[in-house]
Amino acid sequence: MIKKNTLLIFIAIILQACAGSKPFTAYWKTNTQTNKFSEKEALYYQAADQISVKVFNNNEFIDIFLETNSPGTLKKIYNLGLSLWIDPDGKSKRVFAINYPMPAEIPYTDKQFKSYLERFTRVEFQEELIDRFQDYELIDTRINESVLTSTTVKEERVKVQLKTVNQILFSYHVQIPTKVLYLNNAEAKEISIGINSINVANKQYYSAMSSKEVIQKNLDELKVGAYQNKYELEEWWVNFTLANE
Repeated sequence: MIKKNTLLIFIAIILQACAGSKPFTAYWKTNTQTNKFSEKEALYYQAADQISVKVFNNNEFIDIFLETNSPGTLKKIYNLGLSLWIDPDGKSKRVFAINYPMPAEIPYTDKQFKSYLERFTRVEFQEELIDRFQDYELIDTRINESVLTSTTVKEERVKVQLKTVNQILFSYHVQIPTKVLYLNNAEAKEISIGINSINVANKQYYSAMSSKEVIQKNLDELKVGAYQNKYELEEWWVNFTLANE
């Protein structure tokens, strides 16, 4: 009886895990959608770094929004960059990436970053985001291509934009033509989206931290479940079924 109950519990766990992996359905993007992206609820929330995700699509474009109100998460993005990976086949493989924002040359400490954010009004911070983050990198592993481009390049097909608006501290928006992701006119059905930091927190990175922060990091590493105290973004993948008109 014990073995039978154990088997039933194991099956229930497997079924629950499978149910939890069901793809989220993207929003259909209309031609007049531009000013209404913010009105839609987030489709997915990644709790570790407090990042919400929205995905919109039509037959021409896929729009992805990553948003957070966490200064700690924003500091991770500033210091080590943000890499957004997309698998157009929905298999959570690193196929196409947008590296943006790019990592800072000199990392901020907690105190420095807090002081940095406090310098700006909301309007000034919007201007800071536009001026500070212009370079971004596009990677396509299918053709072994890596291209460094800029938000100032108007003819670039993949568009990126940062905003601080509607009580959202940091809103990241990327618009990708479906023909960039789906080569040879393949049918767009389901995509996997994943994020991680561009750089890792190596010894050089930690050398920019205060002695107090280094001590705290060493103490954190001795704790059970210390992963939550990492200075990189937590890596994750989630699947979305693309919407039909």
